Amino acid sequence: MAAINFVVSPEKSHQRLDKYLVSQIHNYSRASIVKAINQGTILVNGLKKKPSYLLKENDLITGALLKDKEIHNLISLDLVPAPEILYETNDFLVINKPAGINTHPTIKSIQQPSIASWLLWKYPQVKNVGEDLLRPGIVHRLDKDTSGVLILAKNQESFLYFKNLFLNREIKKLYLVLVKGVVPQEQGEITFSLTRSKTFSKRKIVLNFYQDNYAKPALTFFKVKKRYHKFTLLEVIPQTGRTHQIRVHLASIGFPVAGDKLYGVSKKNNDIFPRQMLHAYKIIFPSPSRQLLSIIAPLPNDFKKILNLIAKN
Repeated sequence: MAAINFVVSPEKSHQRLDKYLVSQIHNYSRASIVKAINQGTILVNGLKKKPSYLLKENDLITGALLKDKEIHNLISLDLVPAPEILYETNDFLVINKPAGINTHPTIKSIQQPSIASWLLWKYPQVKNVGEDLLRPGIVHRLDKDTSGVLILAKNQESFLYFKNLFLNREIKKLYLVLVKGVVPQEQGEITFSLTRSKTFSKRKIVLNFYQDNYAKPALTFFKVKKRYHKFTLLEVIPQTGRTHQIRVHLASIGFPVAGDKLYGVSKKNNDIFPRQMLHAYKIIFPSPSRQLLSIIAPLPNDFKKILNLIAKN
């Protein structure tokens, strides 16, 4: 194992992260370096980055680089209760992901249950499907405390097919979200760009109100489903797939997701919510056979109980 600790000099800035490391580290293949970056064992300023990340002067690159034989393999683990399978073919399946379970682990959490480890337990043949040994069959992700529809690939052809659909935005995802406050308009859109926080170590995403070359455009549509006393149930459709997009966007207009401990404006009433009240309830996409599918994930019991509780109050 090789320890990584580099500070980027001015002349090395604007290089890709992977190419920079290849030029600095010997006796390790480029594939090993890219794999380590993707798995989060190599960080930039304490944050996980893509291999294509363009370095800046004084960026701090730290971590550990494992030789191929040292790289941890994902452990197959059953989940009890098992995720509900909403749709399945020989090539892929769609599940109703429960809240409280990570979509995939990191090196540090490799022994903890996740959807990826459950998929490997149920379908051992998916071990090498995808682009990361810790994410076999994982085409997209949901936050740990978000429930709902999740597509999982059973083979590489299916993985690449769905990856392409997401890149071309041919997959439509719809969420049910309970927010704090009574939203006055029937529908609306949020267009703030998103960038990473420079002041928090946790992977917080913050709104970018000023010019920032690293900010990414984001677009979210919403419409009111039902209003309660001090709360609103929204249907939300993200047009882009930025990390924490829905949570940040809704908080930005003054209506944070109920139970959201990271982006909630106030912790008041958070104790009544078991988690962030965010559920991916529908996904629409063309299957590999080009059949248009619309798959719905029923609301989980914890979400139903909260809606019943606030309706009574």
